[in-house]
Amino acid sequence: MLSDGAILDGKYEIRGRLGAGGMGEVYLARRRMLGDDVAVKLVRPSGPDPGEWRARFLREARACAQLRHPNIVAVLDFNIAPDDQPYLVMEYLNGPNLAQELRARGRFDLGAATHVLRAVGGALQLAHSLGLVHRDLKLQNVVSHRFQSGEIVHKVIDFGLVTLREGDDQTPLTAAHEFLGTVAYAAPEQFTGAGADARSDQYSLAVIAYELLAGARPIEGDGFMVLVDRHLNARPRPLAEHRPDLPAHVAEAIMRGLEKDPGRRWPNVAAFVAALGEDDDTHTMAVPLPASGLLGSYELGPIIAKGRFGSDIHSGVHRSLGVPVAIRLLRVAGRDDAEAVRDRFLKEARALQVPHRNLLQVRDFGDDGEQVYLVTDLLEGVSLAERLKSGPLPLDILDRFVSEIADATSALNRKGALVSGLHPGIIRVVAEGGDERVVLSTAGVSAIRDVLGTLDEATLRAQAGNAGELPYVAPELLMGQPADRRSDVFTVGVLAYEMATGRRPYAAVTLPELIGAVMGGPAEDPRRGRPDLPDAQAATILQALSREASDRPADAGQFLREWQKPGH
Repeated sequence: MLSDGAILDGKYEIRGRLGAGGMGEVYLARRRMLGDDVAVKLVRPSGPDPGEWRARFLREARACAQLRHPNIVAVLDFNIAPDDQPYLVMEYLNGPNLAQELRARGRFDLGAATHVLRAVGGALQLAHSLGLVHRDLKLQNVVSHRFQSGEIVHKVIDFGLVTLREGDDQTPLTAAHEFLGTVAYAAPEQFTGAGADARSDQYSLAVIAYELLAGARPIEGDGFMVLVDRHLNARPRPLAEHRPDLPAHVAEAIMRGLEKDPGRRWPNVAAFVAALGEDDDTHTMAVPLPASGLLGSYELGPIIAKGRFGSDIHSGVHRSLGVPVAIRLLRVAGRDDAEAVRDRFLKEARALQVPHRNLLQVRDFGDDGEQVYLVTDLLEGVSLAERLKSGPLPLDILDRFVSEIADATSALNRKGALVSGLHPGIIRVVAEGGDERVVLSTAGVSAIRDVLGTLDEATLRAQAGNAGELPYVAPELLMGQPADRRSDVFTVGVLAYEMATGRRPYAAVTLPELIGAVMGGPAEDPRRGRPDLPDAQAATILQALSREASDRPADAGQFLREWQKPGH
């Protein structure tokens, strides 16, 4: 066991023990470079062959890393420490597991249960489509997380007991007949040597569904052998006897998921969950990198975009996990502004440690003296700047994007971070099904020196008003004053104006001209370029663009409330 304060692999400071899984201990830890909380899982050596256990741990890491889903815990890192200790780093979930929730509630109402089951079912369906089977699904392996926005999600953890599709070049380390799951949730075939597949996970999910709604399991018994016998031979008590108030189709759907014969269950988890009905939802080429250090953890791919102050954004892959990532890389050796750049990179990395669906999460930060880099998830999509090339946004998309940017800004503000200077070039538009959402890919600045310290002379003299951060920076920053939450409101206002009209509120070519335009008078009413913009939303934008900070909404949260008032 690790004691509080221990440093793992030079990167993770242990802050406490969270529990134990089937393969090891789980600890709360702090990433020393980024300062955020993560969960670290250490393999527990067992059996005559420690190498087999290390291989199984690596297999767990690689299986988890393939599963990118809002309801599956994210894997952030994997490595083997200098003392030959394998470990897995995951996002830290701050809420109770389903077993704890059930104890507190007694049983779930239908809406709350269906909401959870749809989330877990979606996670399982993705895993099954990749040939992965959980094999140990139970209440304790579904954990909630409360985001700073107040939203609560449930995530599946511990995909450590998986089987991979046939043809995988890795040798299976768990024999098909070997049962590793928890007995109370295991499908009958897991006791007979028939092997577990996606239908076995469906059975376990049906046990969870039954237990959430009934407050009791469908198969009960004292002792291992009694439970095994009843799973194989006893019919579960009909759910309707526990909950006669449930719609008949719900009880029937769950009982079908509990069929002894896998062939009599639903065709897949998606069909099972759909049968429950809707929930109410209330609740260039690669460049060479040093073989050692943090950068040695990633394979660097081609340049896919240009970042600020001369940085390149590469596609990449985590060497151990095989996870695709985006790596923003800047070579600082020989630069006069090297220290300013390092400071900006680290500020952004720390600021973005806020869980939110509209904020890009930083997975890693590195500085080896020659170069600095940020590693994030690789997002498919285009920048907001590219999206705006086709003209102003339709009103419904404008409303959603402005709301998402304001809400993400508010979440950052509550963490003590700012987005001043955020601009469309560093906001991603991500397509999800038939919808789009925006993702803020970087935090902003707290003082104009943060911008000026990383701009070259040509930019300052001729191009400052046309691109980059400066047109989105509040007047008080341009005059040398520090930023605060009202400065962020100005930035959100500029973005809203540009998305509504297709142009910025203040046009300028040079930095002095930009200052003159901002300080010279109020922005033009956006309705002149967008007559169908609702009057109240136009007024909210203009208030956000007020020259005097005291005339703006107090923060992005108030801006959002004004923007979303009925009638807008």
